[in-house]
Amino acid sequence: MVLKQPEHSSLYKTKNTSSYKVKILILGSANSGKSLLSSKYTLGFTRSSKYSIGVDISVKDFTLPNGEKISNTCWTFAPQERFQYYWSNFFRGALGAIILFDITNLESFKEVKSWVLSVREHIKSIPIILMGNKVDLNHKRAISYEEAKKFAEKEKFTAYIETSVKENVNIIETLELLNEIIYCHLKSGKETFNPSDLDSSLKIKINNLKITL
Repeated sequence: MVLKQPEHSSLYKTKNTSSYKVKILILGSANSGKSLLSSKYTLGFTRSSKYSIGVDISVKDFTLPNGEKISNTCWTFAPQERFQYYWSNFFRGALGAIILFDITNLESFKEVKSWVLSVREHIKSIPIILMGNKVDLNHKRAISYEEAKKFAEKEKFTAYIETSVKENVNIIETLELLNEIIYCHLKSGKETFNPSDLDSSLKIKINNLKITL
């Protein structure tokens, strides 16, 4: 099977014809849990690098349910404005993104809008998952599940998923889900991604990640 490569894509076929490389952005406000999410997902990673210009890069291999192999390159960004000059280059070639916010911090949630605008300014159309972190502190919640989900639907996020990075809830599952969504989108050959195009099996998987508190 040959997948169509979008312009500036970081997906390529390796010498192993069933192996692909996928670049994912991990974004969000300070203290939203980005770095811890990335480090827990890529535990046992192949390699990692830390740049002085606001981005950490780590790599992990992943196998889809159909046996296809994907090598994830996770780019975790610092939120400081002084690094924004570099984002146009660093965002290039990304095939998916996760934007985190802290459910106990209203300002963290308000920053999501600027993050998604930044991604869409530099990349035409990719799957973006919104994640509400720190459900282990649900008693301090400042943004309800319903409010965040409604916002995600309005802004055409692929999904809204809640997590506890501290308690390791919905981390690997969400990254694996994003890999499947990216793969299915590329396999479809469509130039632009639309959340409404998700097939029923992926929608079920998204729904199954809802946390019952």
